[in-house]
Amino acid sequence: MTEKQLYSATPATQHRMRRSRVLRTIAAGGVAKVLKLNTFDAKVAEIFAQAQPDALWLCQEHTSASLEAIENQIRAAKIYDVDSLVRVARGSYSDYVRPLEADATGLIVPHVMGAADARAVCDMTKFAPLGRRAVDGGNNDGMFTRVGFLDYLETANKERFVCHQIEDPEALEDIEAIAEIDGVDALFFGPGDYSVRLGIPGQIQAPEIIKVRERVAEVARKHGKIAATVAGKANVKDYVSMGYNLLSVGADVVALATYADDVLSAFDAI
Repeated sequence: MTEKQLYSATPATQHRMRRSRVLRTIAAGGVAKVLKLNTFDAKVAEIFAQAQPDALWLCQEHTSASLEAIENQIRAAKIYDVDSLVRVARGSYSDYVRPLEADATGLIVPHVMGAADARAVCDMTKFAPLGRRAVDGGNNDGMFTRVGFLDYLETANKERFVCHQIEDPEALEDIEAIAEIDGVDALFFGPGDYSVRLGIPGQIQAPEIIKVRERVAEVARKHGKIAATVAGKANVKDYVSMGYNLLSVGADVVALATYADDVLSAFDAI
């Protein structure tokens, strides 16, 4: 055996993986608060983490963020005991495990299309017996082999979670089967893409979208899974009443754009 004899630290000296703040909040009956970042500067992540959300949503699906940039944002969040959720690019299994190994607390997997797709995601993101995730342990999440090998495997399955995004009608048709899978930790409703698929782009409060939003929350909570979605300040209470216990409520690009437009409006009267 190599790699420090498979992390041979004794229980008395062994380090532990960081526990998820999101999971702690939800276990205590609370609602996890999330702020989204489209930028990938560690200072922006630190500014948002200082506001004390439960997690920052980082993105590799729709941005040019490198894994190194994401890794530095994760570090910035951890200073303030804030989780990081990385929305991954749909690709090889390495696109899933590398953010976890950089110590992301959770993944957001876009456009899960059905139970077979969800099962494949679990295989890539969960260690046995829940899945078939490849193991290293020599990175940030395993404290560079300081976390004992068996403890690493067990804790990673318990304290790291995967959100399966429900963004397409095909997924809704299979939603009960998706939610029944061990290793599917959360159902994350994406109303924007769903509205596009229904031919009503941007109408995220249309009756058809409201019905799906309610259905996702109902099925998630029925199966003991996290119910997640995006929200604005005006509808947080409504979504919590609907059963959602993880809400993304704001984004850095919205804040920056709003601020820039506002301050420059001082020149409009000149």
